Amino acid sequence: MTIAIPSLRITPVRYGLSLLMAIFWLSTASAQESSEKITFFEKRVRPIFAQHCYACHSEATGKKNNGLVLDRVDKLLVGGISGLLVVPGKPDESLLIRVVRYQDPKRKMPPTGALPKHQIDDLATWIADGAFVPKAAVNKQDLSLEAGRKHWAFQPLQPKMAPVVKRADWVKKPIDAWVLRDLEKQGLQPSQAASRRVLLRRIAFDLIGLPPTPAEMDPFVKDDRPDAYEKTVERLLASPHYGERWGRYWLDLARYCDIGEVWAESKGAPYLYRDWVVQALNADLPYDRFVQLQLAADHLTEAKPGDLAALGFLGLSPSYWKELQLDANAIKAVIAEEWEERITTLSATFLGLTVACARCHDHKHDPITSADYYAMAGIFASTRLVDRSMLPAALAAKTSKARDEIAKLDAKLKALQKAKAASDEMKKQLADLQAAIKTIQDETPELKQPLARAVDDAGLQVVGIPNGCKLVYKPGEALNIAMHLRGNPATEGPVVPRRFLTVLSPGEPRAFTQGSGRKELAAAIVTDAASLTARVIVNRIWKHHFGRGLSETPSDFGMQGNRPSHPELLDDLAVRFVKNGWSLKWLHREIVLSATYRQARNYDEARSGSIRTIDSCGE
Repeated sequence: MTIAIPSLRITPVRYGLSLLMAIFWLSTASAQESSEKITFFEKRVRPIFAQHCYACHSEATGKKNNGLVLDRVDKLLVGGISGLLVVPGKPDESLLIRVVRYQDPKRKMPPTGALPKHQIDDLATWIADGAFVPKAAVNKQDLSLEAGRKHWAFQPLQPKMAPVVKRADWVKKPIDAWVLRDLEKQGLQPSQAASRRVLLRRIAFDLIGLPPTPAEMDPFVKDDRPDAYEKTVERLLASPHYGERWGRYWLDLARYCDIGEVWAESKGAPYLYRDWVVQALNADLPYDRFVQLQLAADHLTEAKPGDLAALGFLGLSPSYWKELQLDANAIKAVIAEEWEERITTLSATFLGLTVACARCHDHKHDPITSADYYAMAGIFASTRLVDRSMLPAALAAKTSKARDEIAKLDAKLKALQKAKAASDEMKKQLADLQAAIKTIQDETPELKQPLARAVDDAGLQVVGIPNGCKLVYKPGEALNIAMHLRGNPATEGPVVPRRFLTVLSPGEPRAFTQGSGRKELAAAIVTDAASLTARVIVNRIWKHHFGRGLSETPSDFGMQGNRPSHPELLDDLAVRFVKNGWSLKWLHREIVLSATYRQARNYDEARSGSIRTIDSCGE
């Protein structure tokens, strides 16, 4: 029997791994598309309804809603007494678009004023793309905290016994036992092993992103020692290119960019964060430590001065333009957008959760409340983007004082230069100022050392003044902020103490009291949430090796995310990853030394999305 998969011909009896990977490749394509649509709906569509529509069109409004209920996913597309709300794929024919564009003579929504154009465009895009509405995994009314904690991703990791298989001689790593068990259930056998030439190309591209040279290929092909492959893996993991290769994946998650916003006042060098990530991976810094340094290196006494570059994970966060001639509430809304971006990045990257979906209302699918969201927002309301020296403390203080003195002198210099009359006295003052600046620079050679884009603790307040507002940072001061009802900072609710997510905390979450709370947040991610954190990073590494994750929603392990295709395999890897000191290099070894990795015949095509056969490009 032969099955055709995009021009690949696969014989299941012989190539069991090929069949499983081909089926996996096809089944996850729709998973990726659904994940993207869920993200668009939750980030761009539902917040519009929450801010502008729920006041009239929700279950809570009863008969006043005219039969149109927008806060229930099972009723949103049904419409009300005026008929169908949307025509999927046809925004111009949809009632929703007509009323928000004020094209319907009888209905103009919202009645208080038209939506901004970008929000109308988002609604039109959503409908044009099929008006996708996520289906809740459970009825939200039934999703108590205890019920939410039973979700698979929130369960404590437990050691797994590798299954007993018939072909035990094929198993090289525990991974293989889990894979082989499923093959044997289907009456399949593993495929033939990749040739040595193909295998070397595979691990070289995977581990360092570069092809093997002829000088490396020929000796490997001829080397018949039993440990030749293992030694090659160790050589590649020791290469400085390993950190460059795998650091790239992390920098994508950290939304790294070499160039900041044109209005940013920072003089810090973004590349210092990039270099820190590469060096940390090459040194096999334990992943739990890797996480903590990026959130709170300035609060960890054992951190080295150079580790302050790790704060670039937060320090390189986007900063949005703030026109301070606007009303204070308008600026608060801009700042709230910055908080949301940071919460989105942090929660998705480390925890695989969409916490920012709880900004306007309790999360519609996951056991995350608006109070959870604003508890985390308080951390970022107490954190300021700054440039920081990576010199030892004494030298850093010396250079900071020198910069302040130069800044004052430079301000006087520029003021004099603007004067129209150039008297002899003025020329002397200019020369004296320039000389004073040069003296400070000569006496402080450390000024040439680049600054890192980082953060420190400072509470931010937006203060209204005549004809606008101003931003006031209070160094060392932490703030608990009030919830924004329906996401609107002008309408405040109860104040929420800074803390971790309730569902991931043992018992009631403790309030954060150490500065902004970044140190306590970082600790909670790798202790209280250690099981989830480990599953997320193991799944990411697996995905980059095999092209598909065990869960194909790597940044959403919540109720709407895809369950793992092999949950026991994921948990087994995560348990042993933590047991082996959170070592990423250990995890790479565990994967690439497995028979599953070595013998996946169509591995390279599944990974790249190509339909070439491995033999045509490797042998």
